[in-house]
Amino acid sequence: MDQVRSSASSRIFNITSVEGRDDWDEKCDRTYGVVQSLITDLSEREAHDALTSAVCKDAKTHEDVCVGLVYVILTDQQNAARSYRDLSFVSKDGLALVLSYLTQLVVEKFPRLMDSVRSQLLWLIKELVRANVTGTDMLIWNLMRQIAGGDVTPKNIWLAESLMDLLVDQRTWLDKYPFLIASVVYTYLRLIEDHINPAHSFVRQKEITFCISLLREKFNDCMSIGRDLVRLLQHVARVPEFEILWRDILHNPKVFSPTFTGLAQLMQIRTSRRFLFLRLTPDMEKKMVFLTSNVRFGNQKRYQDWFQRQYLSTPESQSLRCDLIRFIVGVIHPSNEVLCSDIIPRWAVLGWLLTTCTHPVAAANAKMALFYDWLFYDAERDNIMNIEPAILVMYHSMKPHPAITATMLDFLCRIIPNFYPPMANQVRMGILTSLRQILEKRVLPSLSPLMTNPKLDKELQVQIQESFPEFCRGTQNNSPPTIDGIKSEDFKMEMDGEGMIVSTGSESVLAPPSSLIPAIDPNEPTFSDDEDPDDIPIAAKLKMKNKTSTTTTNANETKLDVERKTVRTIPAQLQEISKTVAELDGDVKVYVDMLVRESDNESRCSAVENLVQTLTQEPLESEQVQMLVQCLHAIFAYDLTTTPLVGTNLSQEAVEDSISRPMFVLLRCFAEMVDDDSRNRASIADLLAELYKLQPKLGYFLLYYLKASKADESKYDSYREVCQERDMEVAHCLLEDLKICADDDVNLLCFMAADVFHRFSEESRNNNQLIHLYVSCIDGSQLYQLLVQCLHGALVLFHKDQTIVELLTTSLEWETFEQMALWQLVAAHSIPLQLLISLLPKLKEDKHCEALTALMTMIKHERPNNDLLKSLLSCPIESFVSSLLSHWSSESATSLAQVLANQFNVALNTNALPGGLSANSNSPGKRKRTTMNSLSAATGFKAAPTPGSGIDTSIELMMTHMEALRTCLAAALLTKSGKQQPSEIKVFSHESMQLALQQVQQVCNDSQKKKFSDLFSLLDTNDEPEVSVSGGRRPARGQGNKRAAATTNRSANTTNNSNRSSNNKKSNKDESEEESSDDDVYLSRPKQAKMRRKAPIVGSDSD
Repeated sequence: MDQVRSSASSRIFNITSVEGRDDWDEKCDRTYGVVQSLITDLSEREAHDALTSAVCKDAKTHEDVCVGLVYVILTDQQNAARSYRDLSFVSKDGLALVLSYLTQLVVEKFPRLMDSVRSQLLWLIKELVRANVTGTDMLIWNLMRQIAGGDVTPKNIWLAESLMDLLVDQRTWLDKYPFLIASVVYTYLRLIEDHINPAHSFVRQKEITFCISLLREKFNDCMSIGRDLVRLLQHVARVPEFEILWRDILHNPKVFSPTFTGLAQLMQIRTSRRFLFLRLTPDMEKKMVFLTSNVRFGNQKRYQDWFQRQYLSTPESQSLRCDLIRFIVGVIHPSNEVLCSDIIPRWAVLGWLLTTCTHPVAAANAKMALFYDWLFYDAERDNIMNIEPAILVMYHSMKPHPAITATMLDFLCRIIPNFYPPMANQVRMGILTSLRQILEKRVLPSLSPLMTNPKLDKELQVQIQESFPEFCRGTQNNSPPTIDGIKSEDFKMEMDGEGMIVSTGSESVLAPPSSLIPAIDPNEPTFSDDEDPDDIPIAAKLKMKNKTSTTTTNANETKLDVERKTVRTIPAQLQEISKTVAELDGDVKVYVDMLVRESDNESRCSAVENLVQTLTQEPLESEQVQMLVQCLHAIFAYDLTTTPLVGTNLSQEAVEDSISRPMFVLLRCFAEMVDDDSRNRASIADLLAELYKLQPKLGYFLLYYLKASKADESKYDSYREVCQERDMEVAHCLLEDLKICADDDVNLLCFMAADVFHRFSEESRNNNQLIHLYVSCIDGSQLYQLLVQCLHGALVLFHKDQTIVELLTTSLEWETFEQMALWQLVAAHSIPLQLLISLLPKLKEDKHCEALTALMTMIKHERPNNDLLKSLLSCPIESFVSSLLSHWSSESATSLAQVLANQFNVALNTNALPGGLSANSNSPGKRKRTTMNSLSAATGFKAAPTPGSGIDTSIELMMTHMEALRTCLAAALLTKSGKQQPSEIKVFSHESMQLALQQVQQVCNDSQKKKFSDLFSLLDTNDEPEVSVSGGRRPARGQGNKRAAATTNRSANTTNNSNRSSNNKKSNKDESEEESSDDDVYLSRPKQAKMRRKAPIVGSDSD
């Protein structure tokens, strides 16, 4: 039944009538509603302000707004530009959250996106590239994975062309990312092969031009692809542009790079699995991983049939087989547990891909993909797991499908002289090295069944003998080992025409009757699927306990001794422990000896697993434990000497590779035991505690493993248990271990920071010693990385409580860079400012400049309020307070004046002086300015202090800050206008500030009035600041007619005040005329005579 699309239920996904909306779709709708509720019926500016205010509330609202705006961009083309502009402004993390959601959308949901949404997604990515947003390169890398190989449908062609056009337009941006350049070349070289149809010639030519340009201009970056770059170039070698490129590679390599020596250099570079990932879509990858890790051997046919129908049903899709084969060979490396289980092995999946290939060119390319790592195999650089599947496919195809084995052997013989004749010897040596490794690692016990099989064609037998004479001599075929109790004889194999179907002895569905199996002489080197199919690769976990068997060599020799002969010369560093190893008992001795002698990493890891299992079941005596510790210490130390833990590259792949060594297997086993209380892990904890004494680095190795393996929180209890075994507090252990890590590698220290401070928050956060360790070791780039983690929320260094003040107090004795780094980290955590300001009383201007600088920068961005000003005005550091007040004055003089006035009000009421004052009493010898009742009515001040009694030290300190502020602002005005204009200092001319200063002036004694005379000179008792000029008065600029109208009332008030002063003499009235700057009106005002000698006060009618 046709499924009807229901686009009405979703604006972003194509969903069918039987599909429900998933969580992602519902979240998009919910966040869209959040955004619409904020911006509906608002102008663009108002909407922007509303969004900015909303994202400041909390992290969840920030996430909802960002996701909602992304949803608008993807679904509403008309408002996309505005929404992107809003998104770039309101995002608080540099669009990191947006990139995370877009990556999730691309990886998990892209095939279901509507066409219009796909177009908008490309538009948004282009805008992110133009804005140079960090992380966009990996978003494009994930989007390239959605360009499916072997798919020439219009949607796939559109995506390939659109993404290429974007990269061509933004070529300057692309050149900044070497890995992305290599990935683009790898992708589009592969796509050229698919677009061979004339209908796609236009797109194909653009791809050719683009790839040639990148290869010639950025060849050093493209070289990182390795040998698979040569393989892809071989597929397009007949294209004229690439023929010229090939000639230069073979005959003129220096034209690409001075360091490029030729084809051999590329073939010796193993292709990273990151490139092999690239040519499978996430959906293909998911299904292929499921097939090789979850499907039981014998049950795979229906899964293979479904995969064939979905991805391999068209003629164009045959080229996809090479991508799948390279992915299985280079990326899927099963764990020991999978290898020991009944899960379908890799060779069976590869056999299915080879046998179902019907196109001759695709079949040849598939065999080349399978054998490609053989051609220049290097045992030191390459992995045995890359050559293992091919030999096992040949081995297991001999009886049911001899033609498959024959064609693969023929290919192997012919590729030696035909790959590139001048390098035939190197290719032959690579294949010979591969075959030797197969025997040394016991992937197969013998190659004779392959090389001397009488079923092969005579001509092919001659070719094999000429190509590989050393492997064609008759050799004894020893019995293969048993593996985890399952004999290799139990595995049966048949072909169903579509693929290989294999079952174990416990399932008789496809196994041939035993009566049909001929009796075989065990000493005769002949092949039989039932006799000796050692089909489980080298990395298999061997069951070595209580398993011995007799061989023809020595009846007393264990099976392990037969299988694991010495494959390397024992290093001199390990020869010193040979006597100690010999003194160990039982199976422990066998496993330790294997660690010493084996060179294969997987086998050594397997030995450690078995060693741990033995120790948990049969704990050792103390003497044996000490000897085992000495041996393990020497082995692990040698491993670290030959292979450093991790280099400067802390990529995910490098980190994963770094923990695939025996030492970390021991730590992994112990960490996994923590979840299982029933297992006896005390012996392993004792072992680690003893090993700790010889190898102090073990502590941070355990922390590194927990971080690198992405262990859950319960696994971190293993570290606490080790600390307990050492009789040390966790905080002390952390400090000691991280000190050792800092001495070894500061980058590693920073890499583990997020997990250390999250998993051990109580012991690490606000720990002054631990935080001092970090800031004393890092440089600028590492500080930046820590800040990035802090702003992402991954790293939290501080608790937001009083203990951070203690930490900051301790830091005052640190070096300058250490303090500056600490304050940068503090600023990234949004610590409440009131906590930080409580540090002010402990700071001194000449000793603690670093802390003062940081606090000044933080406080500067705050708006002045009562709590903040209260703390600041009590600080004795004049320059610190005045600089902040000056900054706020320029930003918002009115609000600053109101808060300052309120502080004076509170201070005067709190520090009331003895002796009451009648509200109607007059100051002797002075004209009454403004009564206390009038002040109280105007500003809410309470008349408490006695006039002339003097202000206390706290208010005097506040006045000192006001005087410093006045000086700064006056100097600034002088700089701007060229002449001093005190009346233009807005913060002091505000009504509330004028009244506050008048109240302070009334309380001041004579010495204090003299001290702050310049400040009091800014007062205007008539509430109109004026400037005295040549004994007359001129109205302030802009007030012309208003002042003229008020002249009569002011004159009358002056006369009344003069009459009320009984001890005052009548002043002579001087009348002066001055032209107004606004309306040329001459004003005359009476002037009050001065009662005492004092410098003229600017803009005041009083003494």
